Amino acid sequence: MNTILVVEDDTLIGNAIENWLGQSSNVDWVQSLTEAETALVTRAYDIVVLDLGLPDGHGFTLLKIMKRKKIDAGVLILSAYGEIGTRIEGLDYGADDYLVKPIDFKELDARIRSIKRRKDGHNSPVIEHRDIEFDINGRTVHKNGQAVGLSGKEVAIFSILIQGRGRYFSKSMLEARIYEDTSMIEGNSIEVHISALRRKLGKSLIKTTRGLGYIIEKDNIV
Repeated sequence: MNTILVVEDDTLIGNAIENWLGQSSNVDWVQSLTEAETALVTRAYDIVVLDLGLPDGHGFTLLKIMKRKKIDAGVLILSAYGEIGTRIEGLDYGADDYLVKPIDFKELDARIRSIKRRKDGHNSPVIEHRDIEFDINGRTVHKNGQAVGLSGKEVAIFSILIQGRGRYFSKSMLEARIYEDTSMIEGNSIEVHISALRRKLGKSLIKTTRGLGYIIEKDNIV
């Protein structure tokens, strides 16, 4: 049974979502950014259903907090803001999916199931890719059975790409996930780390597509 945190300040919507999801999941419902942060550091959740317009801050702030605190829960943004720019920004900040209000509850269920399936695909503590093994919990990398020394930022980038295999990550997405203050990043920092990963793990490991970003192709994962 899933454990879901609903972050929604509208009483009618929040109550409706809680009642609907509560039929098949354990659901906590909070109405502010502060309450959400407290809940996330005191209980492990599988999924966070997140409204963006909260009374004490923006939902994107919670995404930043989750990244900083390394809170590994799937996030479904649920918002009245349907502009493509806002949707892209939410995904770039680390959300797994984005649903625009008003919602259909059966679609909400389907989106949550989809996120959970993707998350469950990463439950194995070791991911194998060709001759590379990545220990998710230990954050160690081996190639042909030999340990490979990576810097903290290199490990962070590799972890994102290997666990998100088959998905493109833009430079801005990677920056938002591995740096707390993106204003202090040197312009080519991500490129430098990607170059180092290719040098240490293989030139063909990470592919780049202009306009999309970086990817480790899913078909190459064992």
